[in-house]
Amino acid sequence: MRTSSKKAAAKRKPTNARTTRPKPKPKLAGHSGGPKGSPVTHWSQWIEPKGAALLSETLGPVYFVVKNHGPDGIMLVAQHGDLMDLPPGKVRATYGHGTVRVENMGEKSTLIEFDFLPIFKR
Repeated sequence: MRTSSKKAAAKRKPTNARTTRPKPKPKLAGHSGGPKGSPVTHWSQWIEPKGAALLSETLGPVYFVVKNHGPDGIMLVAQHGDLMDLPPGKVRATYGHGTVRVENMGEKSTLIEFDFLPIFKR
């Protein structure tokens, strides 16, 4: 009888709780991870007419990329970085740290996409 119980035990596959559970899907950051249909995830922000969006107050040294999806120009303001106008449909990459904000200069709401990329010092 012992030989038959050993054969039955050898035929069973071991179960591991970690391999049988489905892996959780990562959640996207920002407002649903960017505009609908975008294959790349970016942070996004709506800015009211003649309003401003504060993107960061205590940002470390980074490069950041901003794209203007609105009908009017916006102004990109970085405390320790560049100050630049961004026309509709254009993308700008710059550097900065500290406070970063984007101001809507137009009469209509605008959507911006942005990403922060850390600066690695060697």
